[in-house]
Amino acid sequence: MELNWLLNEYDGIVYVSDMQTYELLHMNRAGCEAFGVNEESFRDHERKCYEVLQSRDSPCPFCTNHHLKDSGFYEWEHYNDALNTTYLLKDRKFMWNGREARIEFATDISGYSKKIAIQEKERNSILKSLPGGIARLDARDMKTVLWYGANFLRMIGYTPEQFREELNSESRYIHPEDCQKVAGLMASLKISGETAMDEMRIVRRNGEVRTLNITLSYEDGESSEDGIPSYYSVGVDITEMKARQALQQKALEEACQAARMANNAKANFLSSMSHDIRTPMNAILGMTAIADMHAENPARVRDCLKKITTSSKYLLSLINEILDMSRIENGKLGICENNFDLGELVENTLELCRPLLMQKNHEIRIAIGQKIHESLVGDADRLQKVFLNILSNAIKYTPDGGLIEWTVNERPLELMDFAMLEFVFRDNGIGMSEEFVEHIYEPFVRAEDTRINDVQGTGLGMAIAGNIVHMMNGTITVDSVLGEGSCFRVNVPLKIQEQSVKVSDEFSGLSVLLVDDDRNVCENASVLLKELGVDVQWVLNGYDAVDVIRIAHEKNADFFAAIIDWKMPGMNGFETVRAIREQIDPDLPLIIMSAYDYSDIGEELKKAAADAFMTKPLFRSKLVRMLRQFLGKRNVKTSKGEVGNFSGDLDSRRLLLVEDNALNRDIARELLELKGAIIDVAQNGRQAVDLFSASPEGWYDLILMDIQMPVMNGYEACAAIRAMGRKDAKEIPVLALTANAFVDDVIKAKKAGMDGHLAKPVDADKMITIIRKWLSSPENMLTK
Repeated sequence: MELNWLLNEYDGIVYVSDMQTYELLHMNRAGCEAFGVNEESFRDHERKCYEVLQSRDSPCPFCTNHHLKDSGFYEWEHYNDALNTTYLLKDRKFMWNGREARIEFATDISGYSKKIAIQEKERNSILKSLPGGIARLDARDMKTVLWYGANFLRMIGYTPEQFREELNSESRYIHPEDCQKVAGLMASLKISGETAMDEMRIVRRNGEVRTLNITLSYEDGESSEDGIPSYYSVGVDITEMKARQALQQKALEEACQAARMANNAKANFLSSMSHDIRTPMNAILGMTAIADMHAENPARVRDCLKKITTSSKYLLSLINEILDMSRIENGKLGICENNFDLGELVENTLELCRPLLMQKNHEIRIAIGQKIHESLVGDADRLQKVFLNILSNAIKYTPDGGLIEWTVNERPLELMDFAMLEFVFRDNGIGMSEEFVEHIYEPFVRAEDTRINDVQGTGLGMAIAGNIVHMMNGTITVDSVLGEGSCFRVNVPLKIQEQSVKVSDEFSGLSVLLVDDDRNVCENASVLLKELGVDVQWVLNGYDAVDVIRIAHEKNADFFAAIIDWKMPGMNGFETVRAIREQIDPDLPLIIMSAYDYSDIGEELKKAAADAFMTKPLFRSKLVRMLRQFLGKRNVKTSKGEVGNFSGDLDSRRLLLVEDNALNRDIARELLELKGAIIDVAQNGRQAVDLFSASPEGWYDLILMDIQMPVMNGYEACAAIRAMGRKDAKEIPVLALTANAFVDDVIKAKKAGMDGHLAKPVDADKMITIIRKWLSSPENMLTK
């Protein structure tokens, strides 16, 4: 009875049956509830175990009686169809009331099976997500694959059947050259018992060789479920990663090589730059000392000052190029889009180059193609930087008395509202070798040539030019022959202004004579004038010009004006003008044109009694401005007897100088007053605004405005003046006079309403030239 009580308290199913007759002798409370019986019912009717438990009418074929012993349990699992449940069964022989019986304990493990199934599914999902494959290798023969999973077969390129039949489920996929390495690795792991990682190659079924990163570990037979010592391995295909690493390594090596070359170039540059800096500095210090010792000798002092000025200008250009290159390398050099006039850009560039051209006695020829858009949108200041770098090199590296040609053309471009401008620069200088041309756009590089050892230069100019052109989506190329010269070709796409210069009929029927010994100049200018409705004739020398004008005068068909070149063989421009004035017509408007600045020929031009002066190259906008001066009048001499639209000095011109630094203010004031200008000064922007506001309209001809000042800076002062409700406030030229010398600073000045930009330290000649230009241009002159 005590045993019955214990069995009834067991949570699982327990029953007892006769070993011989299968008679069900006892079933605990849990069993009766599970099978829907009570103990009295089966005990009184001698029911069989297979009837109650399996609903069968004969013994179960899976009966385990023959496995049972007097000691120990026989364990097995069984799924009961009647209860739809899987049980873990434990059976053994047992004496029950003097009868040989079996006792069976049944535990429901259906929930565990479901959990195991879920875990198995999760395990398979995890294995499928692995980038490689898993394999178990028999450690006894070191080749048989006992088990594999994840992406093992896909990794080696075999199906299950192919792996089994073709490779005999063996590790013959390992690359023959790596077999010995893998075997050695496994042997060491068997001794150490550690886990190791290494690389090995495999050969896929299609012959493709792949590289794997493998992890290997060893388990002895005692630790294995089946008693077989094994190696467990995880392999990940790293072929593509290795290829990328190789490319990255190559790129890194190339970058390191480039960095080494750049560092070497910079080291060489710093070495040469130290020499370049010390040379003019030595000259400045030396000439200053010499001037001090010869203070009583004005001629010697002037010579020293001239040399000091030359050295100072070189130092300034050196600093500017280094700073420009630094901004390019730091990605701080931007490109802006502003309206500009192509003619003004070319003319301004030439003005900056003329002193060096004249110093070396070079001839410069400029040819402007036909049908060129002049009103464009782009970064004119950076384009000018490109042109200056190319031209200055052409001038410096061409022996004295050389020839430099600059051609401007417009090429077809399919992009709507854009023009492809081509600028070609040729010289007959020393040229460059093929080896150096390949490195010409690299910073800090200069050609090794004894002929240029004395030529000042940093090796940065073309690097800066190349970067600017590429930032503008343009191209720059060079052709050069050592000893014969070079040709640079710059192509830049530029947007056309929406409101370009329109052709009007105001010049229709007028006749103009062109006189120039350069046929290309005559032909191109003729096309431009004919587009304006002008009847054009041209001749190639002064003698023919005098004859043609005489014949027209005798026929009472005088020309409206004559445009005459200054430099011509036989009879030059001045001689031609004097001959026309003395022999034919003293009132015919005569215009001298030249590739040189007016300040170089002004006195001679006045004596010749010419009416006006214009610089080459000739653009349509420039011709329009010039011809408009003569509409309705035959002579435009001023009341002072000066020639036309230009002045040789600043006599009686009143300028407002705004500068907070006393020394800089005194220097600028002295330079301007020496040229005859009347100077009012302001020490900050607020004083400048107050002085201008209190002055009569038209009182000031021009304002020189510093930028960084206390109280109110130059940008704010200019904006305040422009906002005043008076005509001269909007028209007066305002030039920035500042140490902010980058192109970005020029752009900021323009956005603030300023018309020009002068960088400190002040270049006296350049400052006077620019001021003269603004004061002499008719569109910038104010009516007093």
